[in-house]
Amino acid sequence: MTSGAVPPHYFIKEPIPAIFEVCGLLSAAADAHLNGERQVADALFCQADMREIWNWINPDWEKPHLNVRNHQPEGDTQEIPKTMRDPVRHPPLHVKAAVLARDGYRCRYCGIPVIHADIRKIAHALYPDAVPWQASDPGKQHAAFQCLWLQYDHVVPHSHGGASAEENIVISCALCNFGKDRYTLRQLGLCDPRLRPPTPILWNGLECLRACALPRSRRPKASAANGNVREALEAAPPKTGNLAYSNAFFLPGSWIRGEYLYTPTIAGKERWFKIGQELIAEPATRNGINGCRLLCDPALFRRRGLSPEAFLDPEQIDGAKAVLRSP
Repeated sequence: MTSGAVPPHYFIKEPIPAIFEVCGLLSAAADAHLNGERQVADALFCQADMREIWNWINPDWEKPHLNVRNHQPEGDTQEIPKTMRDPVRHPPLHVKAAVLARDGYRCRYCGIPVIHADIRKIAHALYPDAVPWQASDPGKQHAAFQCLWLQYDHVVPHSHGGASAEENIVISCALCNFGKDRYTLRQLGLCDPRLRPPTPILWNGLECLRACALPRSRRPKASAANGNVREALEAAPPKTGNLAYSNAFFLPGSWIRGEYLYTPTIAGKERWFKIGQELIAEPATRNGINGCRLLCDPALFRRRGLSPEAFLDPEQIDGAKAVLRSP
C-alpha cells in the first residue's frame, strides 16, 4: 500500500446517530438529578447505556493496530529514543485547562461530545447500578460514558517527539485517543485536526453534576457552609499588604463543600484547602471552565507541592505576578 492509496479521514470511525441520542438522555438525567427526581435520573442513565454504542467503540479502542491503514507511510515521523522525548509525558493541568478552553467538550477528530472522567465518577457514585464502571473490564462499563470519555490527545505521538504542550494537545473522545494509541496520523490515514478550527457546540460535558460530588471518607469533615466570598471579605479584619488577600488564583475543576475546597487530581493526587482567614474561595468560571477562585498566600500552594504561578487567576494575572516577584 502506498501513502497516497487511502484518502485521509477526519476520524478513526464514523460516529453513529445513537451517540448523539444518548447525549440528550444524559443531559436529561443530569437535570432530573438536580431537580431531585432520582428515579427519573436513574431510568435515563440506564436508557443511555446502549449496547449499540458499546458495539461501536469495541474492540477498536482496545486493539488500535486494527485501525492502521499504512504501517510505513512515506515522509512520516519516526519513533525516537526515550532520552530524547519530552520529559513531561502527561499534559500539565494548566495545559489541559487551556486546551479545554480552546476546544470545548467536543472531540477534535470525530466531533462527538465528551465528558470528563470526574463527572462519570460522580454519576457512578450517585447511581452505581445505572452507571456501572469496572475499570478492569470494559464489558462492565456504561457504554455512553465509555464512548464520551474526554481525553487529552497528543496529535504527534509522544514517542515520536510530540510535546505535551498546548500546540500538540487536542480534546478527543476515548476511541479517537485510545484507538490512535502510539500511531501517527499518516499511519491511521487521519487529517491533522489542528488544521480545522474548533467548532463550538452547546454542550458542557454535564459539568453541572460536579457540584453533586459525594464527600469522600478521607476528606476532613466540614460542619458549616462556606458563605459568600464577598461577605467573607467584608467580615475579615483589615490586613494591609497581607498576601492572603493580594494573590488571586483559579483552580479548574475544584469545588467547595462546607469549610473546605477540594481539587481534582493534580500531578497524581487530590488536595484540599481549609477556608478561613488565610484563604477565601468562591465558585468561578474562566474561559468556560468551572472551578474556584482563591485569595491566599502562594505559600499554601507550595506546601502542597504545587506551583502558584501555574494557577494564577487569568483575570488578575498581571497583578498577581507582580506580587509573586516581590521579596
